Amino acid sequence: MATTVTSSYLNRSTPGVYITEIDAFGNAIVGVQTAVPIFIGYTQYAGDPVTGAPLYNTPVEISSMAEFTSYFGGAAPQLFAVDMVPPAPTTGSGTQAVQQTPDFVANYVPLSNGSTTPVASGSPLPATTSQGFLLQPDPNEPQFSLYWAMQLFFANGGGNCFVVSCGCYWSVTNLPTGPSDMSAAAPGAIELGASDGSSPGLLAGLNAASYAVGPTMIVIPEAVQIPNDAPDYDNYGKVAQAMLLQASTLQDRVAILDLPGVLSADTIDDLTTAQGVLWNQIAPQIASASYGAAYAPALNTSVVTTNNVNYTWLQSDTNNVLLNNILTAQAYALYSGSQLGTIQGAIAAAFPVDGSGNDETVSADDSGYPAQQSTQTLAQYQLALDNLLQNALPIYKTIEQSMANSMNVMAPSAAMAGVWTKSDAQSGVWNAPANIALASVNSPLYNMSDGEQAGFNVPTNGQAIDVIRAQINRGTVVWGARTLDGNSNDYRYIQVRRTLIYVEQSIKTALQSYVFAANDATTWATVTASISSFLTGLWQQGGLMGAKASDAFTVSCGLGSTMTSQNVLDGYMIVAVTLQMIHPAEFIELTFTQTMGS
Repeated sequence: MATTVTSSYLNRSTPGVYITEIDAFGNAIVGVQTAVPIFIGYTQYAGDPVTGAPLYNTPVEISSMAEFTSYFGGAAPQLFAVDMVPPAPTTGSGTQAVQQTPDFVANYVPLSNGSTTPVASGSPLPATTSQGFLLQPDPNEPQFSLYWAMQLFFANGGGNCFVVSCGCYWSVTNLPTGPSDMSAAAPGAIELGASDGSSPGLLAGLNAASYAVGPTMIVIPEAVQIPNDAPDYDNYGKVAQAMLLQASTLQDRVAILDLPGVLSADTIDDLTTAQGVLWNQIAPQIASASYGAAYAPALNTSVVTTNNVNYTWLQSDTNNVLLNNILTAQAYALYSGSQLGTIQGAIAAAFPVDGSGNDETVSADDSGYPAQQSTQTLAQYQLALDNLLQNALPIYKTIEQSMANSMNVMAPSAAMAGVWTKSDAQSGVWNAPANIALASVNSPLYNMSDGEQAGFNVPTNGQAIDVIRAQINRGTVVWGARTLDGNSNDYRYIQVRRTLIYVEQSIKTALQSYVFAANDATTWATVTASISSFLTGLWQQGGLMGAKASDAFTVSCGLGSTMTSQNVLDGYMIVAVTLQMIHPAEFIELTFTQTMGS
């Protein structure tokens, strides 16, 4: 827009030379950020670290894990149960079925006479036997995962993002806004909630996310963990539909979805079933399919280590007898004398046996381990005890590693948000966020073959699932870049949809300054020039296809081309933009022909 002359020469009374500057060019269009996810889920607390003000259902912008922990705290405790591998069941034909694979194998004193009298120090250990054990998350405890998902996001190139906490880890009326002792509180749960905020949960957090300006991705890793949702996954479907609806309504973001049941889908049959469930659940929002992308399988990550878990997360039964038995058996095998007494005391401190209702015959009972000192916090005491057990008993470290391995199975959406961020920074939003190796990931939960992937990448209904594959010498690689609208020639690819969002939002933001400007030829020419300049820059960076700029895009605005006289009278300024988008070389065919030498 031309600069308005602020003082008329008619009002000047002093002789002299006066300068008036008139802009030759319109306002420049600056591209908006393209990779800003908004994460929704449960946190330890949600509060301003300075004022202590609550921040639940409030989008908070952060740029590092340190900022996340200052606003939202740390990881949730996750309880694990230790049980013996049950005998293989017998099928109806009388044949033995395949027995479950144990998570670890250890020596223990077998069940006998129901006695719980501990073995006296120095006495010989009763005969032990080798047994396989299962280590499984407590089905009655929620498995909150947003904290670990954020770790995976930053490990894979994540940067600026928003976080919406829709609740804490405990079932309490007064939600914590900072670190506090919640040990006496009942555990909470991952709830669906209501989009109008009438009940807390994921939908309430998603609704709060709609008011944030700047996010370009929606990520809800805990959507696949709503309890008691299988096999139909109706609650998951409500979250997925709401994500797609919000993205298509606002037109400034894309939903990154995980397959329902992905955390346990470790066979091709499981993944195929999950694919069908996803199709059924998003059917009501199929018109918004181009604003969503889905990834599978789950990932075996290395985010959680044995340093992140401790003995308070372990249980075998109501009185710790089985764990105590396993650890004491190894202590007797490795130590004697005062060393054995020290280790027995540590075992008893971590896993005390109350002697009721158990039938194992060996236990470390009277703890000789020092009590918590006045100079120690509870966390420091627990860390010291945990470190002693890890260093002294290899089987204990194996158990804790199995706990970490279980927690390291994660939905891929958070990692993909990081990959999108990294790809945009390195190559631009117009390049496919694929063929990129994942960091902090050991392997996909299921390693799909080429033939198996075909039905996910190009299904007949077009609702493609982007598969993550293991590749030799490259690790775990993203091997798909399609939206859920795979049959559309316009919006088949993720980068096409996201580039359009980038162009649309950048131009929309810049044109705000022309609202209420004179709807005349001068404004039309200025707007056209500004948009053309922005698109030329995008074409020069490789974001649009064409031998020259005029092949890559056209911009028009004016009477007889985009508007009628009635449009002008009604206050409408209509700008028409056409773009030639870049599509990826998804299928590369090499043709070789042998020729006979002359």
